[in-house]
Amino acid sequence: MNIIKKIRQAAIAFAGIFSTPFGKTLEKKFGYIIDESPTAYDINIDKNYNESIYDKTINYGGSEHRHFDFSHTISKMWEKVKATHPDDTRLEELNNYFLSLMKDMQTPMGIPIFNINNKETYDQFASYLSKHFAINKKWLIDIQSVNLAEVFGATIGVVALMFGWKKSEKEEFADLASSLVVAGVFGANPILIIVSLVSLAKSYTKDKNKNKFKKGTLRGVLGMGSFIMTASLFSSPIIGIIIGLIVAISVKKSLKKIDLSEIYDWFKENVKKYGSIIIETTGIEKLSNKIKSLV
Repeated sequence: MNIIKKIRQAAIAFAGIFSTPFGKTLEKKFGYIIDESPTAYDINIDKNYNESIYDKTINYGGSEHRHFDFSHTISKMWEKVKATHPDDTRLEELNNYFLSLMKDMQTPMGIPIFNINNKETYDQFASYLSKHFAINKKWLIDIQSVNLAEVFGATIGVVALMFGWKKSEKEEFADLASSLVVAGVFGANPILIIVSLVSLAKSYTKDKNKNKFKKGTLRGVLGMGSFIMTASLFSSPIIGIIIGLIVAISVKKSLKKIDLSEIYDWFKENVKKYGSIIIETTGIEKLSNKIKSLV
């Protein structure tokens, strides 16, 4: 087994496991890397939320307050750090900024991609999506934030996609990219979703053999999807992962025996139908635009 294949398997395994309920438990393990004792900078970053606790006219929410309190996005946190001690040197500001940033990112909640200005309107919107589209409110918040585990998973995915691009292995690449898309959606990892979607689009435009692309994409979607759904059914994470792997392998083997064109066309039509709704409600478009502006 060559190193590229090992990287692919590691990326799929990490993304898949962290997309299951057990993965959320593992995310909490990242919360003990850095000492969380609050500094003056941390206290200033949380000042808006702490003051809102005693002011009934302000509602930033409880555990989700980072999305609403105008203090926890990358840019807002930088402003808070600079305002803590105006006489700090730039080096001191940067050092304490990254320390506070990492403290928040090591928690499962992570940091928000952007601030949500009106919580009441957002709550109404989230309730509407939950009622009419069965979109979980917790997932909707999660997809609009990033933490260390998600950044690490996305980094492995990027490496796997970079080294996995070979003209002779287009089907395998489409399998990898689509697997990571599904894992990103289930695991609410916005960075992984964007990176893998871009890679999948690149594979589609550059692959002249569309049949191989279709086969690879469906193998990835159905294989990863079957693993995550099966693994999520069991209270025991070990049993869930083992049986999930068995089901995923069986699904991928079965796909080799059937005509995938009709399944692919159905999947493609539904993506076109509901894709715009997903983009608008998750904030993925805003993150994508920010990334483009930095390139």
